[in-house]
Amino acid sequence: MEYNTNDLSRLLDVSTNTIRRYEKMGYLSADRNEQNGYRKFSHADVEKLMYVAKYRKVEFSHEEIADILNEDRKAIVKRFETRKEEIDAQIRHLQAVSHMLKDDIMLMHRVEEYGSDVIELECSPFYYVLYQKRGKLCGPGIYAEKLHHFMSKCIEFEYLYLFEQQDVVDGKMIYSEGVGAHKHRTEKYNIDVSAPVEFYERRPCILQFMRVPLDFRGAADADPEGLYQNLFGDFLKYMEEHNMEACGDALALKIGYSKEEDQKWQYILLHLPVVQK
Repeated sequence: MEYNTNDLSRLLDVSTNTIRRYEKMGYLSADRNEQNGYRKFSHADVEKLMYVAKYRKVEFSHEEIADILNEDRKAIVKRFETRKEEIDAQIRHLQAVSHMLKDDIMLMHRVEEYGSDVIELECSPFYYVLYQKRGKLCGPGIYAEKLHHFMSKCIEFEYLYLFEQQDVVDGKMIYSEGVGAHKHRTEKYNIDVSAPVEFYERRPCILQFMRVPLDFRGAADADPEGLYQNLFGDFLKYMEEHNMEACGDALALKIGYSKEEDQKWQYILLHLPVVQK
């Protein structure tokens, strides 16, 4: 059976220009009718284009497909194995991205669910590295290396603010900034957690979802007492009412952004380790 260009276009659901391009690439070898100039293609051409379509779905380039159509079985198997490894890596990456979005969605829903309530809960163990400590940039060198290591290897890294225990107790609006990840994620992505990476251990905490200005540093400079009260006012009241005291540094994880009331905000989840007095 013979096919003309329009037949192949309809059969394969591609444009006639694509058929002509495939012919130029060498996928097709048409017989030309000398009387009317029409191209005629064989059933073997149809089969070849079916394979081209199949390999394009696997995201082989046309150059690679041209090679595949002229390689022996062992070379083709090796090429397929390499492509499968690449696709498996893409799948793992997309699964991690999907998991990250799932967590962010869950946390943003919890902002609405819990509102401004203070919650008692054990925090998750967490590794982190700072890039600025108490208002001063950490040196380049190892700090920068660890920071980039976290951000490049761990898709699910989180941005954080750290408030040292004594500053919280003294009412000082002093904080550090960095990135980190929950312990199970550092293990999942084989993150190097040697110094200067620090560890936030699992322990009883009080937690609160809250909204703070997106320009956190600007808000801290403009009204440090007001931002301190926004962050820790409910915690101080809760600890007084429940006979508790702080026993560790406060950790705030960024969980999302929004624009509301003509202002840009960020949502954070603030942890403060506590013990009974």
